[in-house]
Amino acid sequence: MKRTLPLVLTLVFLFFFHSISMAGLKGLPEGKPRVEIGDTAPMEHPKLIKARETGKAIVLMFGNPDHCIYCEKVWGNIRELIPKYENDIAAVLISHRGAKFWEPVEEDVLLGQKYGVIGEPWLFLIDKEGIVRQIFPGLTGIGQIDAGLKNLVTK
Repeated sequence: MKRTLPLVLTLVFLFFFHSISMAGLKGLPEGKPRVEIGDTAPMEHPKLIKARETGKAIVLMFGNPDHCIYCEKVWGNIRELIPKYENDIAAVLISHRGAKFWEPVEEDVLLGQKYGVIGEPWLFLIDKEGIVRQIFPGLTGIGQIDAGLKNLVTK
């Protein structure tokens, strides 16, 4: 029994480790979104409609900062940059996936399906005309976001 215990524990560990998404461990969502750069962004969501009415460009994040450490970091980066761009950018957070204690809002789930996002975080930069100009999948640094927002507001 003493000889088989380490083997059994190793096999159990490998089974669970293998079943975990490597992308998720690295802060990367999986797959490719349905909405691509140059596409007209789906805007059928109350938060996006309200943001669009401001006449500003939109930084749209799919993620749940309360549940996902990568989402927390990316959303924190956005919140840190918003004062710099508050006249030009509206930030919208969509929590399209459930968390430990609550289910996601149906409208959020439907929007996530339209965008074709699997996992989190996903960041879409949308210009004033509603065209997707840049997409950041996964953990994105403040410098990358800042450069993307600069490009978005200078076009």
